[in-house]
Amino acid sequence: MQDLKDLGKLFKENPYLIVITLVASIVGAILGIMAFYNGLLG
Repeated sequence: MQDLKDLGKLFKENPYLIVITLVASIVGAILGIMAFYNGLLG
């Protein structure tokens, strides 16, 4: 649980990190879905 506390502290000090993480997750999900459908269809 110590890692989570450090992560929380990091996010409090750098709020933009949360935004970057969210954007990266969304982009990764979109790329994953696209790759999945390309593999499925092509």
